[in-house]
Amino acid sequence: MEQLLELLKRLLQKRETAGIVIGLLTLAVVLLPLPLFGITLAFFSYLIGYELELITSRRWLRWLSLGGYLLSLINPYFGVLFASLAALGVGYWEVLKRGHYSHLTLQSFLLAFLSSIYGGLFVATLYHLKEISPYIPLALVFAVWATDTGAYYIGKYFGKNPFFRVISPKKTLEGFFGGLILGTLTGVMVSSLTGMGLNNPLLWASVVSLSAFGDLFESFIKRSFGVKDSSNLLGSHGGVLDRFDAMLFASLALSALLN
Repeated sequence: MEQLLELLKRLLQKRETAGIVIGLLTLAVVLLPLPLFGITLAFFSYLIGYELELITSRRWLRWLSLGGYLLSLINPYFGVLFASLAALGVGYWEVLKRGHYSHLTLQSFLLAFLSSIYGGLFVATLYHLKEISPYIPLALVFAVWATDTGAYYIGKYFGKNPFFRVISPKKTLEGFFGGLILGTLTGVMVSSLTGMGLNNPLLWASVVSLSAFGDLFESFIKRSFGVKDSSNLLGSHGGVLDRFDAMLFASLALSALLN
């Protein structure tokens, strides 16, 4: 086991091999039967909370992420209710500890809510999508990968106009539209090949366009706390949030559009 972990660690140090390993593991998870998929997502939710702890220096966020996920599996409204109550409890505890209200107590309140929703409800939407069809998460993964790939290469070779420069200086409008086109085509193609009936170009265009804002969302959080990567769990690819931030937004968007 130690030798296997050491090999995995070495593979993750090189960006190319790390990308292959992460991609294969992602596909393996997506293809799991629903119960195992749900258990794996629980671990994923816990890791998101753990990385939010690293970013914000709060030690309780991993449990709020996991709690938000488990309650959101029952019903998304339970997830929102849990997030609200958790935020109130954490905020009240901070006020008792400090003896007064301040922007710091409000920050703890908002971080508790954020972790429960971002690491909880967002992740649970992936489970609910797989309940609808086992192929939906697969199509989503390929569509988001295509969006990221298109945005990177179009932006690299043709990008001139900045897109949200203050949050992410390297992103361009050209890259955004390149990713939008490639991601939409991929979503439609995978949907058609799997026969799940979600081959509406407008649906996938909406999903992948919103997925692009997932990266901006996470970048805003990291920049607010002066952090470059969410963690080093994935070696040269940074952390779990660094790799799957777009997927979280895409899953929420697709779940909203299908309901």
